[in-house]
Amino acid sequence: MKKRLVIVLCFILLVSSSLVACGGSTEKLVSKNENSNNKKVTLKFWRAGTDISENEYWKRVMSEFEAQHEGITIEYSEVPFGNEMETKLNAAFASGTSPDVISYSLASVAQRAHLGQYEPLDQYLEKWEEKDDLIDNVYETGVYKDNLYGIGFIPDPRVLVWRKDMFTDAGLDPESPPQDWETLRDYSLKLTKRDGNTTTVAGFSIPTTNGWTLFQSFVLQNGGKIIDAETNTPLFNSPEAIEATEFLVDLVKEGTSIPSDANKSSDNLFVNGKAAMAYDSPSAVANLQKTNPDLADKIGIAGPIARKQKATFAGMRLLFMSSQSKEKDLAFEFMTFIMAKEETWKRYKEIGAPIVYNSLKEDYIKDNPEMNSAIFEAVTYGQGAAKVTYAGKISEILNTYIEQAYYGKKSAEQALNDAAEHLLNEMPNLITD
Repeated sequence: MKKRLVIVLCFILLVSSSLVACGGSTEKLVSKNENSNNKKVTLKFWRAGTDISENEYWKRVMSEFEAQHEGITIEYSEVPFGNEMETKLNAAFASGTSPDVISYSLASVAQRAHLGQYEPLDQYLEKWEEKDDLIDNVYETGVYKDNLYGIGFIPDPRVLVWRKDMFTDAGLDPESPPQDWETLRDYSLKLTKRDGNTTTVAGFSIPTTNGWTLFQSFVLQNGGKIIDAETNTPLFNSPEAIEATEFLVDLVKEGTSIPSDANKSSDNLFVNGKAAMAYDSPSAVANLQKTNPDLADKIGIAGPIARKQKATFAGMRLLFMSSQSKEKDLAFEFMTFIMAKEETWKRYKEIGAPIVYNSLKEDYIKDNPEMNSAIFEAVTYGQGAAKVTYAGKISEILNTYIEQAYYGKKSAEQALNDAAEHLLNEMPNLITD
């Protein structure tokens, strides 16, 4: 009996010594396990956009992040660009239920940073090793009043794309896209296909709904501007802008396009094989080539055409952190996970997103010289949404009045003058200190 007691006591002493040697008591180890078991965190992530290919991309990214972060779950939502995203974000911020991380557009930077809804990221930059390699103009898209609020990760310039096989069928040189407006109109008429009075294949895709980015491209090409951000003066009803709009309206009236909504990926005429030419995003084109390998050699891509100057719309999708987030460190970790160079290259390969790091430029152009050189040219000449607090209102107003011109309810001049008057009437409510 005594011998058994001695054995038991020795065993207890041995276990106690092991615990002390490991740096803690039994009580501390239990506490540590409880903390680990309770480490269940849900990070909310919203993305503007609803295209299927990106949905698959984000599922992979979130799955990999969750696998590397035990107990962390990403709650994902995607919403169409435009009014739907704006409405959902407004309601979420008003109720204190905004997502931790938001993938959204350049147009939102000034507005939501000014409202205090986007968290300044400057304090987190020491944790981000790749920041110094970011292309300068990409970094600048997220800056507002000397603070960084967003990290640009998908440049979204509009490039001229065309179907080479449709050019050949129409008797056009498949390697020679239009370089100016006159040739664009001529090619559009020759490439358009009709069944009676119904256009079945558009010569040139002109979104009749939510088409302000195409409008901006042509205004810029004609030497015009959208807004004077210093004086808050609308310039989109200038003679240059009116002439550009008349050019597009005339093409619509001549039946060279099919009504479509630029905010709906399902309405993308070029991707759906219903347009011979378009101004489109690199991601849309890359995904089309990926999902339809037989088209890979039938799609041409070039930088912007010119009238008075080369120009195109060039947007940027950025990652933002909500100022309401209760998991800011984790939110930034998720953002830098998305921004890793390896992930940036995967994003290019999987969905065609242009790279954003200087050190990847050479490999990027080598990988697809024709397409990627055109993308860089488009970025060089491109301009995005005005970085003003009412950028969303500008696009909303322009979309409304340009659509009226496309459908013949107003002349191009009247539509743009009415749009400018509308914006000026709204301005007292839009400008805040």
